[in-house]
Amino acid sequence: MSLLEIASAAHLTGTLVLALFFLLLARHDPRPYLRSWTAAWVAQALALAVLLASFEHDWKMALSLYLFLEAVHGLALIAAARSYAGGPGLGRWLGLLALGLAVWAGVGPWLLPEERLLHSVQFVLLAAAYLVAATLLWPLREPAGMGLRLTTNVLGLIGLLYLQHAAVFGLAFRSEASGLVYFEVAPFTVLFLQMLLGLSMLLAVTEAAQWALSATNTQLQEAERRLKALAETDPLTGCFNRRVFRELVDDVRAGSGNAEGVVVLLDMDGLKRINDRDGHHAGDDAIQRVAEAIRRHTRTTDLVVRWGGDEFVIVIPGASRAEGEGRRLQVVAAILEAGFSASTGLAAYGPGADIMSAVEQADRAMYQAKADKRSVEAG
Repeated sequence: MSLLEIASAAHLTGTLVLALFFLLLARHDPRPYLRSWTAAWVAQALALAVLLASFEHDWKMALSLYLFLEAVHGLALIAAARSYAGGPGLGRWLGLLALGLAVWAGVGPWLLPEERLLHSVQFVLLAAAYLVAATLLWPLREPAGMGLRLTTNVLGLIGLLYLQHAAVFGLAFRSEASGLVYFEVAPFTVLFLQMLLGLSMLLAVTEAAQWALSATNTQLQEAERRLKALAETDPLTGCFNRRVFRELVDDVRAGSGNAEGVVVLLDMDGLKRINDRDGHHAGDDAIQRVAEAIRRHTRTTDLVVRWGGDEFVIVIPGASRAEGEGRRLQVVAAILEAGFSASTGLAAYGPGADIMSAVEQADRAMYQAKADKRSVEAG
C-alpha cells in the first residue's frame, strides 16, 4: 500500500469518527445547521471510501461518485453556514447546483483522464465551498464564542490549503515524479485541519446550546416575574393586593420584634353616588385616580394595598406616629386635588402593638371619621 493510500485511509478513519459523532448529536438536536454539518461529514466519509476503492480497481465510475460526494460535502458546508447566519438554506439553488455538480462528476473522469488535473479542478471547487462558508460565518465571529471563531478560521485555512493543492496538482500533472512527496502527505494535512474543524464545530454547537438555554432561562424568569406581578397586584389600580399584605404581616411577625411603623386605612367618600349617577365605569376611573394620588405621596419602601372596593391600606415602615400623620394629611390633600374626598384612620404598630391590631384600630378610626363627616353633613 502506497503512502498516499495510507494517508487516505487515515483521512477516512478520522472522518468516520466525526461523521458518527455528528450523527449521534443530530439525533437529539433539530438545528438545521447541525444536520447540514452532519451531512457534510457523512458525504466526506463516503467520498473517501469510494476514493480508496478507485485506487484498488481504477474505476472511472468510482471517481465520478467520489467527485459528486465531495461536491455534496462542500454544498452542505455552505448550507450550514447560511443556516447558522440566520439566512435561508440553499433552497431552489440546491437542485441546480447539485445537477451541475452531478454533470461534472459524471463527465469529469472522461474529459480529464489525467487524475492530477482532475483532482486540481476538484480542489478548486472544494476551496470555493470552504471559502464561501467561511465568508458567510465571518460577520458572526466577534459576537459569538470561541467555537464559531475557530470554525470560521479553520474553514478559511482549509479553503486556502485546497487552493494550494489545486495549484500544485495542476502544475505537476505533466510530470510523473513532480510533487510526489507533496501528493502523499497532502491528505495528512487536510486530515489534521478537518479534525480541528470538526472539534471546533462541536464547540460551536455546545456554545449555541448554552446560549439557547440561557435565553430560555431568561424568558422563564421574565414569565415568572410577570406571573408574580399579576398574582401580587390589583388589576384595576396597580396597587398591591391582600396577598402581599399578608406576606408583610408574616415578615413583621417573624422579625425580631423591633419592626415598627404606621398603618393608614383610607376609604373613598361618595363612590356609590358616582356609580349610581355616572355608572360603574366612572366609579372605576375614580378609584384609579385616587390610587394614583396615593402613590404620588408614598415612598418606594411604603406599601399601598387595595384593601377591597374603594378601601386602601398604606403601610409606612419605620415612621413614627407624628410622621405618619403628616403623610396621611398629604395623601388626603392629594385626593382632594384630584376631585375626590376620603375618610382615613391611622394607627401605629411596633413592639407590643401587632400590625393586624393596628389595622383594626385604623379601621375603627376611619369609620369614626366617616361617621363624623355624615353628622356634619346632616347637621
